[in-house]
Amino acid sequence: RCIGLVRRGMLRDVGAKLIKWLGLGVATMVAKILFDLRKARRLRRMLAQVPRARCKSDFFLGCIPDLVKNKHRIHDWRNETTSGMPVAVLHGMLFDPRSSAMIALRGPSLIKHFLKDNFDNYTKSSGDREAFWYYITMWLGKGIFNCRHGTAAPAEGHSWIKQRKISSNIFSRGNFNSNMHNVFAAKAGRLCEKLESSAADGHRVDMQANFFCFTMDSIMQIFFGEAADTLNGESSAYGDAYDQAHRAFVDYNFSNMASLRLFHLFPWPIGMPGGLLYRLHAAASPTFAKFRAACRTLDAESRRLVAKSRGDPALAGRNDLLALFVQSQEKERFSTKFLRDIILNFVIAGRDTTACALTWMFYILATHPEIQTKLCEEIDRKCPKGHGPTFKQLAASELPYLNGVLYETLRLYPPVPFDGKVADRDDVLPDGTPVPAGAELFFFPYAMGREAHRYADPLTVRPERWIPFQEPAPHEFPVFQAGPRICLGKDMAVFEAKLVACRLLQEYNFTLAPGEAEKITYHFTLTMSLCNSKTQESHHLWLIPHKRP
Repeated sequence: RCIGLVRRGMLRDVGAKLIKWLGLGVATMVAKILFDLRKARRLRRMLAQVPRARCKSDFFLGCIPDLVKNKHRIHDWRNETTSGMPVAVLHGMLFDPRSSAMIALRGPSLIKHFLKDNFDNYTKSSGDREAFWYYITMWLGKGIFNCRHGTAAPAEGHSWIKQRKISSNIFSRGNFNSNMHNVFAAKAGRLCEKLESSAADGHRVDMQANFFCFTMDSIMQIFFGEAADTLNGESSAYGDAYDQAHRAFVDYNFSNMASLRLFHLFPWPIGMPGGLLYRLHAAASPTFAKFRAACRTLDAESRRLVAKSRGDPALAGRNDLLALFVQSQEKERFSTKFLRDIILNFVIAGRDTTACALTWMFYILATHPEIQTKLCEEIDRKCPKGHGPTFKQLAASELPYLNGVLYETLRLYPPVPFDGKVADRDDVLPDGTPVPAGAELFFFPYAMGREAHRYADPLTVRPERWIPFQEPAPHEFPVFQAGPRICLGKDMAVFEAKLVACRLLQEYNFTLAPGEAEKITYHFTLTMSLCNSKTQESHHLWLIPHKRP
């Protein structure tokens, strides 16, 4: 009997404590909702006079359901909903101060302001406030691509400056003329050889896969001193894992956008990125399981590359990117994780972007035979088979039509079709638009490249619009970003794309495989690769190479 009384007393105590903690949790959640609602209302109030984007908007979820519905055509959706507006507001979740009101920018002066003139006030979002950045940090770490800067993150900003300073050494003119040219030329030669049998038999070839192999093989050698030959069938655990992580990351984040946003209603450690709800949701997702498995493979491969470089007795004679970082450790020894993050960030910067540009460039050539013919005639005159191309020959002044085809490709199919930042403090844009602290700002190179007031007949492919070539202002043509974060590898990417295009067209003409034209669309990933499936399930550019006389 005494034991029973003790047990009942203990149960009452446990019940009282549970009720107490439950009440505290509910009170905390209500307080957080009210606090977030207050911040969200301030955001919307400050932006009340800014034109609204023309999209369907749910009272609680804002434009998120419409965005998810249009995921397969997201860049066209952004273009349509903000067309003709230098600045527009998109409403997100009512209770989420992060997405309650988002600012879309298309005016060049506005883009210049937040990417350059007031650079320190606008930085990347952080993993503790955004699911997207929480998971991208899990994947890419804190490398140059997603490292923050400015008043919001001075420590990360210092790391970003250090990474950028050391990395810039590899993009010197001397390195172009020696190391990079030799690597690109050798890999382009292998690609030409690979196409010989298909050209002889009239078989179709997946050129997107070939371009990703070409850029992967090239950057593994230029950036990491690693010999790779995926063009000829060598397996690449790194490349395969990278693609799996990329696709799973995008699929998980955007398919579950509404759920992940709703988790923000709950305070830490229940809600918010990394909280209990996030972990339970991720644990039940097969897509997230693929993402984590791919990340583990990338981590292991990156650490292998770091260990190999640190133990290389010939390190002092190497001029690849990883060697530059390992050699620059006189004052401080970089951690393995720091170097691992460097590797992962330069893969997406140096592999995916150029491969996407080349894919869309050859899609344009295959579907516009008159452009391909004119380009081949220019190459035959200026850089015939068996000669070059040299760094000088690839200049815009020497091969203007090749340069025009490339820039027309970048205009219509920019490798990074959108990007954004977060305001650290209240600000005012040059046109008088107020920017509340914490507001998210986005700009859309894809949409800007299709503006009729900027480009006559914007959907028509016309390389002549870039002849004679005048370098566009970065904020008017933000394909390579603008301001202090402008792409370090811009010149390398342009040089690489021109070189491989020139080499291929010295040897071959290309036609689109029958039945493929109506299937082509873009893939919804961070970089705009090509799909030959409206359901985003197939990612091939099937071209037929024809040997030129």
